[in-house]
Amino acid sequence: MKFRLIQSNNRGLVTRVGDRTYARSRPAKGEEHCELPTLFIWANKPRRLVARCWTRWTGEKLERDFIYEVTRFRDVIDLRGDTRYHQWCSQQLREQMWNMKEPVADVSEERCPEPETVHEPDRHKTTRYLERRKTRLRTQTPLLTEEEKGIISDLYQLRDSLNQAAGYIAYHVDHIKPLARGGLHHPSNLRVTTCRENMTKGTKEWEVPPPDHQVIAG
Repeated sequence: MKFRLIQSNNRGLVTRVGDRTYARSRPAKGEEHCELPTLFIWANKPRRLVARCWTRWTGEKLERDFIYEVTRFRDVIDLRGDTRYHQWCSQQLREQMWNMKEPVADVSEERCPEPETVHEPDRHKTTRYLERRKTRLRTQTPLLTEEEKGIISDLYQLRDSLNQAAGYIAYHVDHIKPLARGGLHHPSNLRVTTCRENMTKGTKEWEVPPPDHQVIAG
């Protein structure tokens, strides 16, 4: 079963037919006018809810975002803070969300604002960040031996296999000395660590990884 998945923490929760929201993802080719089952994850601490409904692209855009309208509505359930369910979770976890028997959440007081009233200008800052990161990777990668290239490849394969086993993005390849601080894209500066640890670290620099977060070996 194919799902449209939208995640939001700042644009309101869809709760009824006719609600409109927006997402970065464009409709797939051939699905521009199709009604699709939709999982709308809404995170507003401490609540983490998912609205289960059907949506269709309206044909409208806000800058680079696509506006979707709820055509049928099922219910809203409480994910109880479970962060496995997010925008990049696996098909298996998406099916779990759609079939969950959790109690229906009371959202009678929630109203979904019109996209135009909550849309943030220049929302796609991550695109510029990724472009800067690609430039740093290119300029901060020293001349590597074939062995070093193989070690880096193995680290990324390990990350991918761990994420596949988890069913969601739970692990990152981390630069011990961040690229933003001049760190090199070299095996001696790389490790596989949890997504949470990497996001908490940010651009802080550790000369030696903490004991509980060493490179995960296969």
